[in-house]
Amino acid sequence: MFRLLIFIIAASIFSFTSTSSAASKPGKKPAAVKPAATMPVEDKSAPDQLKQLDLARKIVDALGFGEGLPDKPVEKDYLQILGGNRTFKFEAEDTFDQQSDPIAVRDYPLYGAFSGKGWVHGTTTQLAVHFKVFIPVSGKYTLKVAAKGDNQLWSIAGKAFRLNTGDKFTENTLGQLFIPAGELEFNAVIPPAGGIDYFSFSAPSYAPIEPFAGWAPTKPLTAAAVNEVVSSILGLEPLLPDDTGYGAKIIEAISLPKLPETVHKTDNQVLGKPVAAKWLRAFQTGAKIAVPLEIDSSSVYRIRVRAVGTEISAGFGQRKVTATLKPELEWADLGTFRLPKGLNTLELQLPPTGGVDIIEVTRKLSSPADYAAITKSDKKGDSLVSPEELDKTIKSLQSQFKERR
Repeated sequence: MFRLLIFIIAASIFSFTSTSSAASKPGKKPAAVKPAATMPVEDKSAPDQLKQLDLARKIVDALGFGEGLPDKPVEKDYLQILGGNRTFKFEAEDTFDQQSDPIAVRDYPLYGAFSGKGWVHGTTTQLAVHFKVFIPVSGKYTLKVAAKGDNQLWSIAGKAFRLNTGDKFTENTLGQLFIPAGELEFNAVIPPAGGIDYFSFSAPSYAPIEPFAGWAPTKPLTAAAVNEVVSSILGLEPLLPDDTGYGAKIIEAISLPKLPETVHKTDNQVLGKPVAAKWLRAFQTGAKIAVPLEIDSSSVYRIRVRAVGTEISAGFGQRKVTATLKPELEWADLGTFRLPKGLNTLELQLPPTGGVDIIEVTRKLSSPADYAAITKSDKKGDSLVSPEELDKTIKSLQSQFKERR
């Protein structure tokens, strides 16, 4: 009996141990639940962080530039408008109505050199060619056409132009016309076997609307970027303090390395006493003068010229400004320009019989604190901008903005 009792007790212990071991095997144990304190928690109280692209979009919409956007705008469309470029060249073979115009695309140079992958060629009869292009920035444009064939009639933006080019491709200026931003459709009637290579619309560029270092669309929006953009929109940079530690660059016009044949050196003082020993005077044709400027650091620079005449046009690349001159040698302020480090070329366009004596370049202070001062911002440059603050800035811009410069 005693042995039987011992056997029953041993069997019970073995059964319990086996059951416990089976419960602890992998796959049998219930999945552990992490404590609530270790679970990631979404911070719903933090506002969405604005990016520089948010500022670009709001400016385009709020200041009336949206007509230059396509139906489904993307990042580059906003930045193109704010960039201020107003020179647009279109290849005829890429923009004519391929569905309805019985035009052939040729790629042989029988009628002279051409640009793009080819040019459009008319039939044996007079023919109307229809074009459709997109102009992102409105303005008064100069229209140029590279074509061949006489008695062409171009009808565009409510104006008509007649063109005679002969039997070789040549570029001709048709005239000036105002073109609103957006899609532009027009047509050209060309003679039998006439051809069109390209056409272009050009106007002086606006000053770019952008942070000093350019747009970084995905970068968080800071007060410094907003202040720099506001300054470029409202033309506030002339208010930046002068950099008194920068020695002004004085360039004598007669010392420029490459002078055009349309100017001559003179020491005549009838039109005022020059600062330099001699000064440059244009002939009746006027003159375009290139002034190389070596800039040692990116900043805002003020440029003045001592000149004589009716008016002078000056600028860098496609961005030009015009200043009124006096009938004697006197200072003319060309304003401020953001110039990058390195070699920059200032182009001066002198009027007929106009002249220039010296060019002066001075530098402005352009730290985030300097921009905050002229925009009257109380936020530090590296402070992030909230949606509410951006909306307030945009409303202020709408009340102050008059026209693009």
